[in-house]
Amino acid sequence: MERQIKKLDELMDGALTERFNQAMDEVMKNVADPNTDPKAKRQIKIVIDVTPNERRDTASFKTHVESKVAPRVPISQVVFLHVSDNGTITATEVTNQVPGQISMEGTEQAFPNVLEFNKGSKMAQEQ
Repeated sequence: MERQIKKLDELMDGALTERFNQAMDEVMKNVADPNTDPKAKRQIKIVIDVTPNERRDTASFKTHVESKVAPRVPISQVVFLHVSDNGTITATEVTNQVPGQISMEGTEQAFPNVLEFNKGSKMAQEQ
């Protein structure tokens, strides 16, 4: 049974439209992600390859839908580094509030994350 293709939704029994909708969903989620650059371009590309046979009475259609989204922006933080006498290195995050300080809402500022690493490492011993 022959059917003329007059709209993209009719191509591949709607599979092309379904894949486009999935790509659009991915792009819209990326646009809404606050961890991405709001000014970065996003892209959806639909490629339709048409390959006719020798007699040109049939053709093979292959479709491909791809989306290009914005990468996540890098996150940076300043840390204080300290090497103790026994060679332990500690890294402490810099925060906007003093640890233990009470906020206007009555909550106490938590102490920043402190990481200890490289106990007795060559780098720690050289300092």
